[in-house]
Amino acid sequence: MSKVKLPENGNPIKTSQKLENTEIEFPVTFQLKAVLDATAADDENMKKLSEVFKKLKVSSSYVGNKKSSKGTYVSYNYNITLQSRELLEKLYSDLKNVPGLKFAL
Repeated sequence: MSKVKLPENGNPIKTSQKLENTEIEFPVTFQLKAVLDATAADDENMKKLSEVFKKLKVSSSYVGNKKSSKGTYVSYNYNITLQSRELLEKLYSDLKNVPGLKFAL
């Protein structure tokens, strides 16, 4: 695994640059944040996300959610464990198809 290097000139690094040449060691557990429209009920949004996890056989546990200040969006947090890079890529690909999803980190 390579370490993240800071620039010698002291300028801030863009987020995409921070992860260049950084390898993830699998299996890996991290907190996934998925932001969805608040137009649907929480249980409906959570069901949509859980269906993706179940389909891919991704180990997940619900952590919590939080509405945006204007109540337009809700972020859902899950601890997930992934076994491979392929599964990571498939997860994010499948999440793109979740109705109401704005983004996932």
